[in-house]
Amino acid sequence: MFCQKCGTAVADTATVCTSCNAPVGQPGAAAKQAAVAMPAKLKSTSKEALNAFKRLATNPVAALPETYATLGDAKALSSGIAFGVVSAVCFLLGGYMLLPVREGLFDFLGFGGVMKSILFSVMPFACTAAGSIAIRRVTAGAGGGFGGDCLIAGAAVLPMSLLLPISGLLGTGNLEVVVPLGVLAGCLGVLMLFSGYSRISKLSERASTFAVPIVVLLAAWLTKVLSTSIMTGGGPNYGAGNFGGF
Repeated sequence: MFCQKCGTAVADTATVCTSCNAPVGQPGAAAKQAAVAMPAKLKSTSKEALNAFKRLATNPVAALPETYATLGDAKALSSGIAFGVVSAVCFLLGGYMLLPVREGLFDFLGFGGVMKSILFSVMPFACTAAGSIAIRRVTAGAGGGFGGDCLIAGAAVLPMSLLLPISGLLGTGNLEVVVPLGVLAGCLGVLMLFSGYSRISKLSERASTFAVPIVVLLAAWLTKVLSTSIMTGGGPNYGAGNFGGF
């Protein structure tokens, strides 16, 4: 084979060009190596996210900046995205469990409605992460990075997303339990946002105080708009009436 940089002929087993020292290899070798390394990377990311979750579960507000410092920005990005995936699954599962009628749901939604539902499930994390990035850049935050923004968003959204499947299991007949849990989840999310903005992104307390409600309201509004669009119809029956005759 030949070196792609200088064109020198090299042995088929060579890993470095003898002329220019550029790395060489079989076509597709990099892709094969990446495919082999993917399971190990996923396992490592899952382990890091689980360890981060354990720290946050016992001390959610104070442990958030410590978790970021331990992970670093690159690993914080992976853990934040992992939290976002978990929250999306919880939103989908909890929303399904809370529906009063499930028969014929997928026929009602259609492909477009299913896609909207998936978008709805990632909207809280995506909006919170986007808001965190925008706030840090607008206010010239002295710390953090893209990974920190995603970790803050993923950690802050987790409590409320975990509440949905729990509410689905408890049912609407146990509002005396669900409502206090909802208040607790909301408060934890707000406190983690403030802790993340002030101690990871290094915003001033004044900027963090205004940033938290702005990001929360933006995420809540966009999520409400999308959920309303889903529940009024998303497939071939769009506009034909409410789901299940309700």
